[in-house]
Amino acid sequence: MNTNNTESKYYPAPALGQAPVSARSELFVGIDTAKTWQVVTRFVPGEGAKPSEKMTVDTLLKRVSGWIKQGLRVHCVYESGPTGFALARRLIAVGASCMVVRAKRTERYGRRRKNDRLDSRHLAEDLAAHHLGRPGLLKEVRIPTIKEELRRLPVREREALGKARFALLASARGRALALGYTLSKSWWRPRVLEKLLAELPAEVAAMLQHTAAAAAALAEQIDAVEKQLTAEPIAAPHGVGALTVGVLEREICDWNRFKNGRRVGSFAGLCPCEDSSADRQFLGSIDKHGSPRLRFWCQELAWRLLRWQHNYHAVIWARERMRTANSHRIKQLSVALARRFLVDWWRIRTGRTTPEALGLTFKAAAS
Repeated sequence: MNTNNTESKYYPAPALGQAPVSARSELFVGIDTAKTWQVVTRFVPGEGAKPSEKMTVDTLLKRVSGWIKQGLRVHCVYESGPTGFALARRLIAVGASCMVVRAKRTERYGRRRKNDRLDSRHLAEDLAAHHLGRPGLLKEVRIPTIKEELRRLPVREREALGKARFALLASARGRALALGYTLSKSWWRPRVLEKLLAELPAEVAAMLQHTAAAAAALAEQIDAVEKQLTAEPIAAPHGVGALTVGVLEREICDWNRFKNGRRVGSFAGLCPCEDSSADRQFLGSIDKHGSPRLRFWCQELAWRLLRWQHNYHAVIWARERMRTANSHRIKQLSVALARRFLVDWWRIRTGRTTPEALGLTFKAAAS
C-alpha cells in the first residue's frame, strides 16, 4: 500500500471532475549551489520529491529550458552565499522564476543529518509550500541588478585591502616580538620607523622596511578606492562624512525598496532580539540580521553624531538617557542612536522629511 502523503501535505486532492493533481503545470526546483557542481531536486505536485541529481550550471540551464518548452512553469530556489546572484539571473533569463533565500539550518526531526542532497530536497519542498501560502518557511533575499553590484564593489574592495594591510603590519610586529623586539602599533610611520632602523639588527630592519613599503602601497590603493566612494556629490551631515554616506548609498542600493522604517532597521540588524510571552516582555541585544557592513558603519557614526550633531533630535534623546547610565547602557543607547539615524536618513533620502525638521546640520555637497 502506498503511504506517501506528499499530495495531502502540499496539494489538496482534486475535486470530482477536475484534472488530477499530477497534471499541474508547475515544477519546483531546489538547488544546493557550489562552485562547480549543483545538487538539484525536483518537486512535482502530486508526486513528491524526485531523486536528487548532480549537474553543472550549463546542464541545469539546459534542463530548465527543456522543462519550460514542455509547458511547465519552473520555480527555482537556492540559498544566498559565495555563488552570489549570477545563477538566479541566468535562470530568470531562460524563463524560470528564481528565489534567492537566506541560508538556514534545514536539518529536521533531530536526526543530525545534513548533506547537499537533503538541503536541496528541503528547499524544493519549502518552495512548494511557499507557493501555497506559507511564506514563513523561506526568507527571500532581494536580487540586486548587475549595476548595483558593481556600484557597491568598491566597499568590498576597501574592506579587503584594509584587512590585508592590518594583517601585514601585525605579522611584522609579531615576528619582531618573537626575536625580542617590542614595536609600537604605529611602528610603520616614517618618523618612528627611521628611529627603529638604527636600533635593530640589519635583518630585522630590512624586514620592517619591506613590510612598511608594502603597507604604504596598500594605503595608496585604499585612498584611491575611497576617492571612488566619495566621488558622488551627496551632501553629508557634520560628523558623518562623505565616505560613510557613500558606503550607505552603495550598500542600500535603492532606498525606495523599504516600505517603512522598521524594515530599514531590520535590514541593518540593529533591532533588538525579543523573548516575550503574555505579560512578560524581554528585549535583548541586537539580532545582527541583514548587512554586517551597514551595521558596522552605522555603529561607528553614532559616536560622531554625539560630538557634532547637538541639535539632532535623536542625539538629544540619547544624551538625556546617557547622563545617568552605566557603560553597558551607554553602548545600548549608541546602537539605538545608530538605528534612529539610519531610519531618519532613509526618510530624508526618500523625501519623507527634511534635515531641518530633524535638527541635522549638513555640509555642502562636494563639487
